[in-house]
Formats: sequence, structure tokens, C-alpha cells
Amino acid sequence: MAVTIKDLLQQAVGLLKENWKNHREDPSKEAGLLLSWVLKKDLGYLYAHADTRIDNDKADLFLSCVRRRARFEPFAYITGECEFMGLRFNVNPSVLIPRADTELLAEAVIHALGQRSPFLTQPCFSLTPKAAYRALEIGTGSGCLAVSAAKHVKNVRIDALDISEGALKTAHNNAVYHGVDQRINFMRGDFLDKTVRLYPPYDIIFSNPPYIPTAHIPGLMPDVRDYEPHTALIGGEDGLIFYQALADRVSQLLSPQGLLAVECGYDQAQRVALIFSEKGMETLTLRDLSGIERVVLARSE
Repeated sequence: MAVTIKDLLQQAVGLLKENWKNHREDPSKEAGLLLSWVLKKDLGYLYAHADTRIDNDKADLFLSCVRRRARFEPFAYITGECEFMGLRFNVNPSVLIPRADTELLAEAVIHALGQRSPFLTQPCFSLTPKAAYRALEIGTGSGCLAVSAAKHVKNVRIDALDISEGALKTAHNNAVYHGVDQRINFMRGDFLDKTVRLYPPYDIIFSNPPYIPTAHIPGLMPDVRDYEPHTALIGGEDGLIFYQALADRVSQLLSPQGLLAVECGYDQAQRVALIFSEKGMETLTLRDLSGIERVVLARSE
């Protein structure tokens, strides 16, 4: 027998509350978002049509999704999609789920490549204008940064590196979906391996690298710790291994007037900036909407 929207939401909220003791998320909101996704209706529709009956197949699908979410599986992995920079990206457990904080890095990269954004109000480095730019992304994951940059900047070609074959397949599919795959060269390799083949010089190198110290992984929220790929999270003992590796190779990879743009952890910006400044680079930090220094930019002085 078909059940109503109201009954389904009540059942889902009860299930989430039972499993989510001391969890940060709001069970009512999460249940509503999942049902909205299953029905392909907005939240307003759900509350305006609370007595509408839902067929058994959709009800079963919804409750299956709720049970997965109750076990802390991320919402984006359940739906298989996520929004970033106003664009839709396919995601799965082979890639880190794009975060809103990382949009600051995307905005900085797009700005550096000559496209001004009304959302970036902080001082930011820019590249010298030229007919075509070459970029390197380290750890492309879902491709959200590379695809967003290519979507907004038509005269950039990007080498996008990742160690994971699954991530590269996902990123390529996202690039195809957004029509920018001809300007992104996806490459498999480990940046920490100095023999990995790259094709410098690059005008800009950008990365949201793994930056969580190894010892901090057990204390992460379960939806991150138990589901997202650890290769995209762990940045060594102090979380800074990728920044140091990048600093050690920057002179080989960047063009003379080139830029670096990286995301970092909430308490890492000054240490990351110091790593680059010790290589003779001028640095700049950008704060996210919470006021945290989230992005570090660097260029040769």
C-alpha cells in the first residue's frame, strides 16, 4: 500500500535519529533532501503536498537511501552527484566529495587566468595576459577544479594528474559532460614520485592536495573517515608532505612568471606559505567565508 510523503519523512527522521546520536547533521533536513532527490521535486513541493501518496518502488528506494545515510554514507555518494561552482559533478567513493571551501581555490585560479569574478573580493595574484595558458593540477579527483577552470577560461589547457585510475575515469567523464575534455589531459601518476612524467613549463599549478596529518584520521567524522578515499586525505605525518614536494620541484615546473595556488587545512596556511617563501617566492593567503586562511598563492619574486 502506498504511503504519504509525511509518513515517509517521519519514518526516515526516526531512523536517522536512532542511528545519529551526537551527529552534527539535522535528520529532518537530510530526510527531506533525500526524498526531494528521489522524487525529483524541490523541498517546497514536499511540504506543500505532505498527504500525496508515493508508490512503493519510490518509497522503497527512498528508505534504502535513508538506511545508507543512517550508516553515515555521504549524501553525495548516495545520489552520485554534487554541485561545485554552479556545475554538476558525478562523484563516487573513488573521489573526494567537492567542498564549498574549495570554490575559493577555483575562484583564485580562474582570476589568475584573467577571468574576473564578483565573488572574489580579496587581493589576488594574476598571470600576465597571453594567448594561451598551460596549467597543471595535482590530485584532480573528481576533476571539479580542472573542469571549472576550463569551463570559465577558454584559452587554458590543463594537465590533470591523479594516482587513482578510478578518480581519473570519474574526472574524464565529468569533463566530457561539461564539454571541456579536449582541453584537459588526464594523467595517472604519483606526484611524490620524482620520476613521474610531467610536461613543463606551466603558467599555473593548482592543487587541493591531501593535507590531513595521519594521526588525525581516526578522529574524523565517520562519513569522511569511513567512506572517502584516504589517498585524497592523508598528507603525511604533519599533513604538509605535498606542499614540500611541490616547493622542491617548483623551479623545474613553473614558467618564470608562473603561479602556485593550493588549498590547505584550517591551521596550516602560515606554515604552507613559509615552505614556499623559503624557496624565494612571494606569498599571499585568502580567507574562506568562515574567515579561515584556506588558500595560499605563491609566485617568484
